[in-house]
Amino acid sequence: MPLEPVDPVALDLEGQHDHTVDDKGRVSIPAEFRTSMSLAEGDELVVTRHFNQRCLLVFPPVTWDAFKAQLEEADPRIRPVLRRVVVGSARRVKADRLGRIQIPQVLRQFAQLDGKCFIVGQGDRVEMWDVSVWNEMFDPACLAEHDLTGLNL
Repeated sequence: MPLEPVDPVALDLEGQHDHTVDDKGRVSIPAEFRTSMSLAEGDELVVTRHFNQRCLLVFPPVTWDAFKAQLEEADPRIRPVLRRVVVGSARRVKADRLGRIQIPQVLRQFAQLDGKCFIVGQGDRVEMWDVSVWNEMFDPACLAEHDLTGLNL
């Protein structure tokens, strides 16, 4: 049982963690994230495809509901596509006593998750990336192609 309900406004998942998807398709949610989400054995998370990246999104149910509501605010021309891709591929998975979740095979194949992965906090959700996909996507040469000048960093 969770210690206390998750307040989606207070949820602040951050950081990048190295993990491994085992041969049964299980991956351990980082302890820091489990604590923030009050995740205990038997609790559910929602795993789905990212809408425009080759990674998975992992949500506690309370932030999943808020995210789905945000999808309904999308441009009506793209809303059906977002529903099909994100909501249509969503799966509810339960944490085991070790904080692992089993990623459905179809989602593992989409994200090319097979072995080493990065679990990256994104505030109210987590992204799950195959290491090689991450390294290719965020290679400094690839980042240089994007116009980052307006960020004032």
